[in-house]
Amino acid sequence: MTTVTTLKGYLAALRPLNCLMGSIAAVIGGFVSAPLLSSSLIYPLSLSSIAVFLIIGGGNSINDYFDVEIDKINRPNRPVPTGAVTQLRILTYSAMLLSVGIVLSGAINFACLAIATINSTLLILYSWKFKRSALIGNILIGYLTGSTFLFGGAALSAYFVPSILFLSAMFAIISREIIKDVEDIKGDLQFGASTLPIKCGVWPSLVLAACLMFVAVVISPIPFLISAFGWVYLSIVVVADIILIYSITLSWKSPTKASTYIKYGMFAVLMAYILGRI
Repeated sequence: MTTVTTLKGYLAALRPLNCLMGSIAAVIGGFVSAPLLSSSLIYPLSLSSIAVFLIIGGGNSINDYFDVEIDKINRPNRPVPTGAVTQLRILTYSAMLLSVGIVLSGAINFACLAIATINSTLLILYSWKFKRSALIGNILIGYLTGSTFLFGGAALSAYFVPSILFLSAMFAIISREIIKDVEDIKGDLQFGASTLPIKCGVWPSLVLAACLMFVAVVISPIPFLISAFGWVYLSIVVVADIILIYSITLSWKSPTKASTYIKYGMFAVLMAYILGRI
């Protein structure tokens, strides 16, 4: 493999779009919590953004390390199955990303250090033990993703509004993770995984995914109702909610498309938070 191919492999293992969305969520978690916008926010929010980016990247990379055999079936174009990056190197890469992310978190405050340490540990446990476990892995990844809002708020020692964003995101992510398990059921069956669709069936799993998404949609207007955001936020989040609800209707026919549309809906929610706060 050429150096360029290897670098592309490391970049693919990072999954930069997911990392960027997490970084934005961390900034938003702090952004919506600040009573006044000032230059004093730049330092803690910048550090929190970079730390989240690195920790999510580390978690994504360690997932590639543990999932190489399953990825040969479900996602053969991932860096390790293609040989772009070896398993040992992807493990070292992940450890480096997680370590630097934790160190940067400690430079913010103790709360961020605690969240970063706990989340890094959970990311490893998720990929190692719980990813293929019925519902436990889904709940873990939902918490881990939603907690980026809490992390951003913690950078400014604020927790109330970020906790609302955390809950909404968590339920939406758990829903998406269940749908992804339906998508991956063929490879999971072959390797003896114990995901929710395998243990309980596709139909009950999709019903649960729909219920969880409904909870996320119901929670989403709360920032408007408590006057943390205005009409701009509400108008955008309504569009986002429509996309999320539509994605659930798609999940019965095409879990892959549904998973993609949930990403679009979540991106729209992030835009609602940003523009709503402005």
